[in-house]
Amino acid sequence: MVHEYALLRVDADDIDAFEASQRAASSILLASPGCRSVEFQRSIDERGVYLMKVGWDRVEDHLDTFVSSAAAIELGEVFGRYFSSPPTVAHFER
Repeated sequence: MVHEYALLRVDADDIDAFEASQRAASSILLASPGCRSVEFQRSIDERGVYLMKVGWDRVEDHLDTFVSSAAAIELGEVFGRYFSSPPTVAHFER
């Protein structure tokens, strides 16, 4: 298993809408081939900063399959619009 960690930054005016969109975002990801888990954590140090952790069977499930799918476009429409800057993403082996 591989974990994708994404550092997400959201403008203060969009925090409530972003947090409300997390359930839909999780559903989109979990319906994608190879996705096993999704978790969001809110920073206690800086308002509007979140860590998204997504468990994938293989890194290719994220980078090859998901990124080029209609689900990735849907995810961007559901919650990507709230990002104040591009996410910082890294993958880690378990």
